[in-house]
Amino acid sequence: MFRKITSFVMLYSFIIMVLSGIMLFISPFGRLSMMIKWEMLGLDKMQWQALHLIFMLIFMVGGVIHIYYNIKPIKNYLKGKSKKVVIFTSSHIMALVVTISLFYVTINHMEPFESFVKMNKSFNEYWTDEFRENQMMLRMQMIQKMRSQG
Repeated sequence: MFRKITSFVMLYSFIIMVLSGIMLFISPFGRLSMMIKWEMLGLDKMQWQALHLIFMLIFMVGGVIHIYYNIKPIKNYLKGKSKKVVIFTSSHIMALVVTISLFYVTINHMEPFESFVKMNKSFNEYWTDEFRENQMMLRMQMIQKMRSQG
């Protein structure tokens, strides 16, 4: 039963991390979120960050428990044709190559991931422009109010 609970907690943690990750992706940059009182689905940026952080931790703990319960199948994945544990099986090497390639492409600002990063920046620019426009409107209203009084 503990295995099932672990699996479901990991599933729900993953779903919450995906949702919170999306919200953080589209949220305003830095303190701007507090200045404009940004909220999405009733939660502000700090709450989304807390959810993301805590459920990432829960997911990690669940992952360790999952590995513990599934160590036998993992060892089987590492066995070669001789049925002895071989650290670098062909599937392990392929997974490592894919992971290292994705890591390299990401840190070197290469496509297609650079487009994704640029999309995040465009969301931040949207919120910044929105804030500037609101500030300009407020300044103009204050100037008009001062002129009408004086």
